[in-house]
Amino acid sequence: METISEKTALLKFYLEAGVDETIGDAPVNRFATRPPMTPEASPTARPRPVAAGKTAVAIQSVAPSVSLSEGIQKAKKLAGDSTTIAELQTALENFDGCSLKKGATNTVFASGKPGSRLMVIDRQPAVDEDRNGMPFAGEAGELLSKMLAAIGLDQADVYLASALPWRPPGGRMPTDEEISLCLPFTERHIALANPEFLLLCGEAGGYLMKKKAGINKLRGKWAQLQFEDTQLKALAIFHPGFLLEHPTAKKYAWADLLTLKAALETSA
Repeated sequence: METISEKTALLKFYLEAGVDETIGDAPVNRFATRPPMTPEASPTARPRPVAAGKTAVAIQSVAPSVSLSEGIQKAKKLAGDSTTIAELQTALENFDGCSLKKGATNTVFASGKPGSRLMVIDRQPAVDEDRNGMPFAGEAGELLSKMLAAIGLDQADVYLASALPWRPPGGRMPTDEEISLCLPFTERHIALANPEFLLLCGEAGGYLMKKKAGINKLRGKWAQLQFEDTQLKALAIFHPGFLLEHPTAKKYAWADLLTLKAALETSA
């Protein structure tokens, strides 16, 4: 018999894998059950004649699918029409052009102090962010607070946002199409927040710098990014969640934090 700890571990595994619904108490062997064959499905059944008019109606009744380019244009228009951060959040929550939204628990948008000199961008939401609806939730958020405190910053005095608003199913990596549909809102968010510096954590560096390079090549180097009329300096850094799994990389993160601290003090 399974112990309570074993059952708890199994439930945690299912949640992290994206399983959020049970269909039955016992598994069903689909190979042992076969649906009854209808006359239409019978191999000896003859196809029924269909009038030409009905065929045309059937074809016309199929709704055309929205192309990726149309979805991106819609996202850009909704984001561009938003004149405040509150309006942008509402537009994002009403946007149904990205399939990631269907499987997510919450839309992860932002937290902290808009208008701060420093805006920290999270990667795509993980389990904790999806449940809480906030960027940098759970242990990763706690480590980020300690990282910022180490260079004299209070997390309440910076602005935190998510690069993508919805968690991919099972925690997989988002596709290029999904990123393209979400980035118009993120880029408009940065323009409206108008920070002086961006700290891009993990995969967020590649998303916003529009580069396929991994964080190992992007981290520690300042990049000049343009968002509408807003031009600012961005620094990529290892994600706190990555540092929790790879503590030896903290020395590189510390060097990057010192680079950020020097830039903040120089421009003060």
